[in-house]
Amino acid sequence: MFEKNFDSLKTMGFARYEKRDDVETADIIEAALNWRHDFLSTQEGIAMHCLLGNDKGHFADAIMATSQQSFMTMCENHPKAKSSQEFMALLKPDSIRLTANTILKENAAVPTDFSCIEFGTFNPKSPDQFDEKVMLEISDRIEQKYLSKFTEPRAHFMGKVDDATYSEIAFVENLGMARRICNGYVQDDTCLELLSIFDPESVDLDFWFKLA
Repeated sequence: MFEKNFDSLKTMGFARYEKRDDVETADIIEAALNWRHDFLSTQEGIAMHCLLGNDKGHFADAIMATSQQSFMTMCENHPKAKSSQEFMALLKPDSIRLTANTILKENAAVPTDFSCIEFGTFNPKSPDQFDEKVMLEISDRIEQKYLSKFTEPRAHFMGKVDDATYSEIAFVENLGMARRICNGYVQDDTCLELLSIFDPESVDLDFWFKLA
């Protein structure tokens, strides 16, 4: 994992993709390490990067930045870099999905001692009645009343993708406990408050473990 010490992070990018059929996982990892060293680590305002995988054999990049502008500038520079081009050549172009999340939490920092990220997006069930402030209050209560029961969570925050899409992001010590904690949402009254404002058909959730 790559990280720099910044006081407050405002954006987390999450890019999901699949490798070409003739490419080995080891090749993806090596290309990601080269890209991180040669390109990403040189970009202003980039605070963290880790390469992730899931149990479907897919991959993801989690990137935290000090601002939306820093993240978007990195994205603009990305196609021009040789290491970026070499990395992208290993991927199925149609599989790439990039989500830029505005972090809806003050003083967010790079988490430590995690090996799993739970990343989920959703649309509000009733957009006309949805209140972002209420959602954040529920999120705070989840941290105080539910997540505090466990020793494995490392960080948790809500994000905003666009006017119709939000995200919930959790950094957890390990994959097994990330799944267990998530499954427990349906048995906890505070967590059910959050689930009640989601359109269940819109939920896109997965668990990602650290590869590099």
